[in-house]
Amino acid sequence: MIAAMVPATFDPPRTQRLASFQLVVLGPAFAEQDHLAVRRSADRIRHVFGPADDWPDANISWQENLADLVRHEREFDQRIAYAYALLDLRGEAYLGCLYLRPIKSGQADDRRRQLYQAQAFLWLSVLHSAVTDAQVLAEIRAWLGERWPLASVAWPGREPGWAAWQAMAATECRGEGQPALPR
Repeated sequence: MIAAMVPATFDPPRTQRLASFQLVVLGPAFAEQDHLAVRRSADRIRHVFGPADDWPDANISWQENLADLVRHEREFDQRIAYAYALLDLRGEAYLGCLYLRPIKSGQADDRRRQLYQAQAFLWLSVLHSAVTDAQVLAEIRAWLGERWPLASVAWPGREPGWAAWQAMAATECRGEGQPALPR
């Protein structure tokens, strides 16, 4: 069983307007926009969840994509993980997705679970360039720090990089004398 990412008293926002874009719970309501963005952006976003993960296939079917969206909305409602669609400020352009997930590991001494309360993943569509990756990342980090009760969020593949993230999987956190994490 994976421990809850956030306390039961915390009400994860279903929508959030930030300076450059807005976040809305990802679900079947975005099926058409998400499917188009995922297919067109497949080469850019492949491996967003890890170097060995080959999602998405450039030919992902409508049904496969819809099933993913149904799962994301269900996980949000069950407080398992939190996925958001990124939209422009008018709510018209589908910019990409944000995923907040617990750190899953079967290893009791997994350093990642000792150092981070959650992991976050982000991808932006090639269809719209209203915002930059750096801009979105900065706004989301600030929002998480201000609004979410998470002391530390990892951005695997970004910070730390994939090699460091994977190396932490079997490294026990010992406190003093432990080398600092790469930044």
